[in-house]
Amino acid sequence: MIYIKKMKPVESVQKELREKADSPEWKSISETDTAAMRAFFDDLECKKEIRQCLLEEQHYLCAYCMSTIENKELHMSIEHFVPLSKCKKKVLDYQNYLGVCRGGADLPRNRSKCICCDASKENQDLQCINPFDEAQMNQIKYLSNGIIYYERREADSEEYEKAIQKDIFETLKLNGVYDKEKGIVKKDTKTSLVKNRKDAYEECENYIAELYANEMLTKEQLESDLQNIMERDHYEAYDGVRIFLLKMAYENLQQIPNM
Repeated sequence: MIYIKKMKPVESVQKELREKADSPEWKSISETDTAAMRAFFDDLECKKEIRQCLLEEQHYLCAYCMSTIENKELHMSIEHFVPLSKCKKKVLDYQNYLGVCRGGADLPRNRSKCICCDASKENQDLQCINPFDEAQMNQIKYLSNGIIYYERREADSEEYEKAIQKDIFETLKLNGVYDKEKGIVKKDTKTSLVKNRKDAYEECENYIAELYANEMLTKEQLESDLQNIMERDHYEAYDGVRIFLLKMAYENLQQIPNM
């Protein structure tokens, strides 16, 4: 996962959302009528523009799993971070939107794989995970076997950490079907998230090792590599893994005198 800095959408989106929120039809919908709110949102004319704004904010990656998404209705969904069932006011609030993948729901059935992201979440609430929280996103870590997890800060309570891990491991299933007791992935996702993160990790690890072997592993080189990634409009799938490893290598160099 990567931090998402929310921006203002294009004027056409702002205008339609504002007009719809002021409309008698919208005001007549009960705050408990989730189906009516969903139908109203689905009828928005500016959904393609909303998707494009989200793609640009998120560098064309799913907000949850970092797979590549495109501006096609069958390829990505507009997620309400605060669910429709929880807050009517947030339904037409662009700042509450995330662009997410289909989570494998559109792929053929496969009993050896599971769905993930929004497809796994469905109507469940996320307890603590928040892609809009930069400090929290800085604590998202990766292992060489492709596992994603949250690393607890000193200020975090045990309950807070457990809630975030539940969001990652159970609600979103970003590690597929994971056996905590054995520490193994029993099933990867239909979109092969664990394998793809493992591959991205290995690729970046090999790159860093090559820099070291060629005596090119410097803070300046790593800064340049990070800048090249983070200045791109389109990130590559799972670039969050590469950013994590490059930052870790940079921090390790900082611990070495005269480096």
